[in-house]
Amino acid sequence: MDLEQSPLLPKDSVLVRQFNPSDASQVQKVYFTGLVNGVNSAGYFAITRAFMYWTPMYMAYLLLLCGGGTYALAPIRDVRTLGLVAVILPCVFMLSVYYRIRTTFLGYYRSGLRRDMSDIERYYRLEHEKDGHLPRRFWVAEVPSATSEGGYEVVGCVALDCSPKTDHEPMIGELKRLFVLPAYRKRGIGTKLMRTLISYAKEKQISLLRLETTNFQPVARELYGKIGWTYNSTTYSDFEAGGMKMNFVEYRLSL
Repeated sequence: MDLEQSPLLPKDSVLVRQFNPSDASQVQKVYFTGLVNGVNSAGYFAITRAFMYWTPMYMAYLLLLCGGGTYALAPIRDVRTLGLVAVILPCVFMLSVYYRIRTTFLGYYRSGLRRDMSDIERYYRLEHEKDGHLPRRFWVAEVPSATSEGGYEVVGCVALDCSPKTDHEPMIGELKRLFVLPAYRKRGIGTKLMRTLISYAKEKQISLLRLETTNFQPVARELYGKIGWTYNSTTYSDFEAGGMKMNFVEYRLSL
């Protein structure tokens, strides 16, 4: 199914439920699309920023245009060769920018796989609580399948992780892996996933939730603000795209 096209769905057709092992492949698609490849993902935002709003990229476009015109119109062979060089150099520059951004976000994606996303069943298994471990949960949002009768499609996900309780601090829950496929956004699915997590956290007497996002995810930050999350702190990184450095922004929500 085309990720950019989906049928209109009534709100009651969206079901938020706990993760099942059979969801794994679909969740991986949601995770990759939401972080690296989808519209309004952090990777997409960074590439768009670099190619549409960065001054060095404008200079590369200008050099490419001039070089192409020179190669096509100059009557002298040596001049045409210079024009060809002027075409190749900005192309190499643009490819290197794209490669660096893509590699960076693929690195974030693989880091998540190493931590919890490669084996969701093990990391978030229900037996954790029975064994005295911290409450952890992974939820998915499903809709009726557009390609198979009686089937379903996972179109969103969210996870709750927790830090251990200490003598000085209460147990803090962490919202993670909140993603919705681009074709299903603006339908309240992200809000529904988040409210499910918040309700469960209250049930488990978790008094404080935290999450970390980036300044490359403005749509997500807008959603957090609407729900009532408040800004807590910013951590700066060395990564830059389109003249814009990536900041890791922490939000908190008291329950």
